[in-house]
Amino acid sequence: MLKKSAAGFSRLFPTILVLLAAVIFLFPLLIMLSSAFQTNERIFDSSRGLWPEHFAFENFRKVFAQIPYWRYFANTIWVSGMNVLGTLFSTPLVAFSLSKIRWRGRELFFGIILSSMMIPYTVTMVPLYRLWTLLHLTGSFWPLIIPAFCGYPFYIVLLRQFMLTIPDELMEAAEIDGAGRLRIFRSVILPLSRPGLATITIFSFMYTFSDFMGPLLYANRSDHYTLSLGLYSYMNEHTVDWAGMMAATALFMLPILLVFLFCQRYLMDGISTSGLKG
Repeated sequence: MLKKSAAGFSRLFPTILVLLAAVIFLFPLLIMLSSAFQTNERIFDSSRGLWPEHFAFENFRKVFAQIPYWRYFANTIWVSGMNVLGTLFSTPLVAFSLSKIRWRGRELFFGIILSSMMIPYTVTMVPLYRLWTLLHLTGSFWPLIIPAFCGYPFYIVLLRQFMLTIPDELMEAAEIDGAGRLRIFRSVILPLSRPGLATITIFSFMYTFSDFMGPLLYANRSDHYTLSLGLYSYMNEHTVDWAGMMAATALFMLPILLVFLFCQRYLMDGISTSGLKG
């Protein structure tokens, strides 16, 4: 009897830990959402509960009235969408060449890509800014978009590891049927790499959507602001309006939260199968 109860507890214990961790991580989110519907007089009242007594929807109306939210949202979607497009264009090509095509210097090139992931962005920030300044592209969206069409190391490594799990026999069979490398890439590798492609798509969108440093450096005109910069400017102008800031933060988080909730299955599938073969 004791063995059965111990076995049952050992099975429940991981679930309890996961639920406890979920509560800890979700609690700040719940506080933010609750504060977004409170008034400034009630937001710091320690006697209030987590659930608002009266929902102050005017906090959200103030956000839309005080900042051009939809303009910032459109800019963010434009930059995020172009980054996703650039990532889906460049990353599969490089990952395919590093995983399925044998050429001299391939491992060295892959090592360089891996080592570039260890360089902090703060090291390359000033040289890159000087480069975009010499090209007269600062003050526009192009410095935020063009790098995606050249490939980001993390996405290349992730997709390369995923493509290594695809059997080489499929490529050999296609070659016997007379297919060239481009045809193999388009008709064999890409369809089998959909979970990996979905993963880098979600990563690219979520990172670009919430990026702050890039727009701060290059999108230095108010009509080029993304949501992250719009939220930052709102916080600077309305530091006393805590309820309004919580409402603005909730509006900022909502799109990326929805993307994660609806796409987490593809994200988990891609990550779980990207390291099966090294």
